[in-house]
Amino acid sequence: MERAFEDLVEEGAAAPVDGWDFSWLDGRATGERPSWGEQGLPASRLARAPAVLDLHTGGGEVPAGTVDPAGAAPPLTVAPASWEPNLVRAAARLRPLRGAVVAAADAGPLPFAAEVFDLVS
Repeated sequence: MERAFEDLVEEGAAAPVDGWDFSWLDGRATGERPSWGEQGLPASRLARAPAVLDLHTGGGEVPAGTVDPAGAAPPLTVAPASWEPNLVRAAARLRPLRGAVVAAADAGPLPFAAEVFDLVS
C-alpha cells in the first residue's frame, strides 16, 4: 500500500528521536556507520582525558561508552545539550557515571571557563 507523502511526514514528525534514536526507521531506511568510527575513535581518547566536554552529546552515548572498569566516566565529564529530550536521556545515562549534563544553546558561548577541558569531542 502506497502512502501519501504528507502522511509519512506526519509520522516522522511524531516519532520519538530523543538521544538521536532513529530505531523507528528500522527496516524502512538504509545507511552505514561512518568509516571513522563515531564512537570508537573518540572513546579511546576520552577514557584517558581527565576533563572531557562532549558537544552535542545526544543521549550521552559516546562519553558513557568510555567508562572505566570501576564504572566511572573520566573525572570531569560534561555534556551540553540544547534539546530537552536529549537533556533528560543524557542525564539518565551520565549522572550515575559522575557526568554532568548542562543545558546550553546550540550557538553562542558555552557556560564554561576557558581551558577547563583537556579534550573536546
